[in-house]
Amino acid sequence: MNKKNVILIGFMGCGKTTVGRELAKNINFRFIDTDYMIQKEESKSIEKIFDTFGEQYFRKIEKNVCYRVSNFKNCVISTGGGIIKSEENMINLKKTGTIIYLRATPQKIYKNLKYDNKRPLLKNKDKIKIICDLLNERSYLYEKYADIIVDVDDNSPFVLAKIIKNNIKSIL
Repeated sequence: MNKKNVILIGFMGCGKTTVGRELAKNINFRFIDTDYMIQKEESKSIEKIFDTFGEQYFRKIEKNVCYRVSNFKNCVISTGGGIIKSEENMINLKKTGTIIYLRATPQKIYKNLKYDNKRPLLKNKDKIKIICDLLNERSYLYEKYADIIVDVDDNSPFVLAKIIKNNIKSIL
């Protein structure tokens, strides 16, 4: 049986890592988090990478990590919220698996991130305004690349993992 990857995309704070871990457990796949890989390889937090080198440098590292994980098999891959900004990233990921967009409302994202001061794009800013602006800018890209869209607002990570599992049974 040739299994494919399951790739989770969506805005920061929508639950990709939490849901991804739960899903990987449920389907016996390995869990990979691209942001964690970047932090490990750079020996710096994403916040520190942004502060020291800027977003452009971060996106370059993210592209390299994305290319590498696109060669993995039988993984649930949680991606950074901005991964969809690069068409090359999405082409590589789409070749290797099913893309699941975890869609959340600005209110849900804000609720999840209101006390988080480590997100570079939200740091020291009006969080709800930035969330709304970035979602307006990115939503069409998440939808464009998604094979399956799952709304997260009223569901726990456990329930979301079950929903996704039911939607991907054909590849398992």
